[in-house]
Amino acid sequence: MIIDLHVHTAPKSPCSNMSPQELITEAKKVGLDGVCLMEHDVLWSADEIAFLRQKYNFLILSGYEISSLDGHFLAYGFSKKVEPFLELKEIREILGYDSGFLAIAHPFREFLVVGISEIGLQAEEEAKKEIFKLVDGIEILNGRVSKKANNFAKKVNSLLNLKGIGGSDAHELYEVGKIVTEFETSSIKNENELVKELRTGNYTVKYFRE
Repeated sequence: MIIDLHVHTAPKSPCSNMSPQELITEAKKVGLDGVCLMEHDVLWSADEIAFLRQKYNFLILSGYEISSLDGHFLAYGFSKKVEPFLELKEIREILGYDSGFLAIAHPFREFLVVGISEIGLQAEEEAKKEIFKLVDGIEILNGRVSKKANNFAKKVNSLLNLKGIGGSDAHELYEVGKIVTEFETSSIKNENELVKELRTGNYTVKYFRE
């Protein structure tokens, strides 16, 4: 199954320029099997997601992107919702470790503006940060950052025992499916099954739409 794990739609994400209907139409057009709505600090209700799945006959999953004092985090399959701008340690205490899947979103996005060599970061030093002990995974490919930043994220993750995921981070139609996570299974039908597969690591993250 080919799923874009990180997309944003309007109006729940005001920064997005596409509606759920437009997103789904585009996702089908480019050959995706599903998308995961990851609005900024807003969680779709189960009833809303069920309505979209039935109306468009397409796999719609939901999580949300948490804005924190330690960066942005992708929360999949959690029944609880946290308020924005908390420290990651507090977020993890609220969400717990036994359910869901929490990943760092676009961990080195600032490299769009400042080059890695200019910052002078070393993967070995980055991998030692406490933040990585509080998450389940890292977004190693993000459609809105440079390939250099994505490669650095992959290098850091190779030093850690975390799951590497990927998504387009689409806010525009042309970005949908730019990066996907391709699962070995074909049976993901809801958020619980998504989390189960994310934890197995039985998937490939790749560029899909140039």
